[in-house]
Amino acid sequence: MPSGVRSDDEDASVHVLPRSRRGRLAAGGLVVALVATAWVRRDDLWFVAKLAVPGPAYSSAADRTSDPAPTGDDRPLPHPRTADEPTGDAPRLSVGSPVALEGASAVADAPGPGPVLVTTLDGRVHAVDLATGATEVVLDISDRISTGGERGLLGLAIDPAQARVYLDYTDRRGDTEIRSWSLDAGGLPVAGEGVLHLEIGQPFENHNGGNLVFGPDGALWIGTGDGGGAGDVGEVAQDDGSLLGKMLRVVPDPRGGVTAPPSNPEWERPEIFAIGLRNPWRYSFDRVTHRLWIGDVGQSTIEEVTVLDGDAERPNLGWDTVEGNNRYEGTAAPSFTAPAVTYDHSQGCSVTGGYVYRGTAIPALYGWYLFGDYCAGDIRGVPADDPSRPPVRLAGEVGNVVSFGELDDGELVVLTPDGLHRIRAG
Repeated sequence: MPSGVRSDDEDASVHVLPRSRRGRLAAGGLVVALVATAWVRRDDLWFVAKLAVPGPAYSSAADRTSDPAPTGDDRPLPHPRTADEPTGDAPRLSVGSPVALEGASAVADAPGPGPVLVTTLDGRVHAVDLATGATEVVLDISDRISTGGERGLLGLAIDPAQARVYLDYTDRRGDTEIRSWSLDAGGLPVAGEGVLHLEIGQPFENHNGGNLVFGPDGALWIGTGDGGGAGDVGEVAQDDGSLLGKMLRVVPDPRGGVTAPPSNPEWERPEIFAIGLRNPWRYSFDRVTHRLWIGDVGQSTIEEVTVLDGDAERPNLGWDTVEGNNRYEGTAAPSFTAPAVTYDHSQGCSVTGGYVYRGTAIPALYGWYLFGDYCAGDIRGVPADDPSRPPVRLAGEVGNVVSFGELDDGELVVLTPDGLHRIRAG
């Protein structure tokens, strides 16, 4: 997995709500007004964002992901806060019987007790009780999405304040929409229209990206594919005037639209953090080091995982000049960010990015980055502090690996087309 042609817009590749670009200009003006005192600038940016975004309280002080970000409250964290060395070799893993959810696509778990939320491609959000396996549809937007191939309800994220849930899906025209719904006291979405934050035109049916992640900085990170077809036919991945083929970093406004943090790198589109991606189907932040791990699906030869720091300057992952480290339509530039993990299509065909394990149930796995391959049907791993090591096959015969999920306690789950599985030792 790892989208219909627009003809009614002047720019057929990108359609963003006006508040997105205007918000960046407003933020830039705020910086000019406050350059005399850095502390006031930080505090005021946080305060403004908190007024506009009661959920993701963006803090420019947390831009540098190598520095721990505020947790937002004083609850004890269920996972270690220091990057310990992995203990020995990674163990063999197994997966439990699935909580049956046909077409499961993404999972999010808010802190505290309660069910996890799981999306299915058909446009439904399910509340899943992992203890009993009970499931319940808590939001149904199947009437507003298109499905088939790489389209459907593709991703979700819960904001740090647990106030809203954000969904990424392909609408009836095949274009990407990101919309949010408020959460009730039990952490379940409240039915309704939701609030539209972003629209991105999709010239083909594939390479829609679809993942949503709130980073340690409180901003929403959005991975977009290159628009589909093959070989980046629109030449958008290296075009910083297009939102396709990018990693975006924005602050959503609950009234609609997004703003771009002024600390984003200087690209033509202020919402962009990184360019040169093909189809970043799944990516995640290491909750200890705050580094971003991006699984980017390859073209015909190489699958890759790239690691970025939040203070990287103008990161460019190289597509479609290169595929992985291989020349595709040009020669790699010294400024390109090289992938940390690559493998060729003799070992799989579509990488599914996962997580750095920070749980406690499998001590020998602590500090390993887990990922999968949709075609090979296995789970692989590399030590997060030495990802250049050859990946280790940790679990086989898992099925088509669609996505991974990180629970509040740091334990991991994997999604296959038949549902959600817990990852266990053994």
